[in-house]
Amino acid sequence: MTVLIRKVFLFGALLVTALQVASVTLPNLHRRQAATTPPVFLASDATAAAAAPAQPWNNPGQFHLNKNFVINATPTTRTYEWTISQKTIAPDGLERPMLLVNGMFPGPLIEANTGDRIVVKVTNNLTNGTAIHWHGMFQNGTNWMDGSGGVTQCPIPPGQSFTYNFTVPNQWGTYWWHAHAASQYVDGIVGPLVIHSPKEAHLGHYDEDVIVMLSDYYHTPSPTLVSWYLSPASDGSEPVPDNGLINGRNFFNCTLDPQALFPTHAPCQSNAPRSVFDFQPGLRYRIRIINAGSFADFQFSMDNHTLSVIEADGVDMQPVDVHRIPIHVGQRYSAIVQANQKVDNYWIRAQMNLNCFNEENPALDASVKALVHYAGAPVSQTAKSFDWADEAWPGRCLDLEASMLKPFVVRDAPPADIQVILDMSFQKITKKRVSLGYVNETSWVPLKKAATLFQANKGNTKFAATQFIVTLNQTQTVELVVNNYDEGSHPFHLHGHQVYVVGEGKGRYIPGESPLNTINPLRRDTVTLQTFGYTVLRFVNDNPGMWPFHCHINPHLDAGLMVQFLSLPTAVKQAFKIPAELKKMCSA
Repeated sequence: MTVLIRKVFLFGALLVTALQVASVTLPNLHRRQAATTPPVFLASDATAAAAAPAQPWNNPGQFHLNKNFVINATPTTRTYEWTISQKTIAPDGLERPMLLVNGMFPGPLIEANTGDRIVVKVTNNLTNGTAIHWHGMFQNGTNWMDGSGGVTQCPIPPGQSFTYNFTVPNQWGTYWWHAHAASQYVDGIVGPLVIHSPKEAHLGHYDEDVIVMLSDYYHTPSPTLVSWYLSPASDGSEPVPDNGLINGRNFFNCTLDPQALFPTHAPCQSNAPRSVFDFQPGLRYRIRIINAGSFADFQFSMDNHTLSVIEADGVDMQPVDVHRIPIHVGQRYSAIVQANQKVDNYWIRAQMNLNCFNEENPALDASVKALVHYAGAPVSQTAKSFDWADEAWPGRCLDLEASMLKPFVVRDAPPADIQVILDMSFQKITKKRVSLGYVNETSWVPLKKAATLFQANKGNTKFAATQFIVTLNQTQTVELVVNNYDEGSHPFHLHGHQVYVVGEGKGRYIPGESPLNTINPLRRDTVTLQTFGYTVLRFVNDNPGMWPFHCHINPHLDAGLMVQFLSLPTAVKQAFKIPAELKKMCSA
């Protein structure tokens, strides 16, 4: 059975977030014709290392997992209390207001075992509502804890608290948490989430466990960027980052701020520290890489060190050795690295793919760096190592080839029972001539003081015109054919599920002609749709709830690039006991 669902779009909403910002000068756009030469940095790295300012909001220690953490199969409860607030900090030396969790950026680590219960009390000290999404968690039986504003909850009102409470059965690996209200996570509400299990395929193959959070970084708060992007002035071009961060740190040359797309003229020091990872010779390191950014696709590499990929989005993989790992927004990989080089300092590189930007930002150094420091090497913020000689970029933003990534636990894709066809595009069809994202004929706008899950829980079968909802009534295998009619790539994330990636290629999917692979295909939760191409996914519809499927490039979600799957509506209506305090937040 094939379902092609189309809806009519009605637009009219104001995107807001918690940041209070002043007006800034709108940029003059310069279309990218070819990759530009990186800017020349006037202050040397050695100078930056000499007197690096303290960063009390950043905790490097949490990214090196504690070896005393006990990995076992005995469930326990992990309890956290968070307060979200706004504060001016300078992750790369330039001051700007950020949204912090317990005064930290990135926010606190959550570390647990399979079967554990995670309880997080979130107090909102912002001026607007917020919500926290647990990226990659299945939330089976607790869909209302998924943390999607306007979908599974109304945001936590200012001055109020809400406690997220869910268990984590039958999954492990590398995940992350982030705000899922307006564009707040771009301004700092992010953190790592790691789930262990004695069943992990590669548990005995590494000695140390390290988290590397990558993100593009904007000196201008997100409300200004979103307002500009959703206006005719942008002509549909996404804001280009001013910098990038690794575990919330990097260096920025303050003299380049006046040349940025959005100059800030904020206080700035050109000596902020980069992140440093200490290596002991002879040990094996598991590197958990998370792209927690807004827009940029990165290629991650470590000079002189081969990366043996063992995980993608919480799925153990058969090891595959590479020099570079392309990682798009929302995706995660784990790689084992041998500390087998001579004692020295080595660059860690996270190179943004400039081919996927429509504009130039003269302030941006797209080569984001951190350091590996071998015990016994000089303490430094520099390295003399060289990048791998092989070609860095294919010219497009693409994932690692699916044929390279083979799940360790062999599982063939089940035959499809139903097929859903989705067409992704950007169009200027409103009176304001703003470029908006469409799934088929609908551009998503978040509901105000309502959530589609709550409506489905009441038995609703009709929803607002701005909510494209595909209803899946039975436990069956869904084949999702996604055609991308846009010139850009899109990392799409499906909440509550892992998908089988059974096909992808250029052009539109042609049934019976476009090749499919159902033999132990790649499984993950965030998949990049290639430019002007198709992707065929399958998932088993056995997790009741309202599940977003959306582009994880933040401007694209703001522009409406999302669809929702209402899975097993009878169970949602009859079996879901949604907490009263969660529904009460809709009337605040």
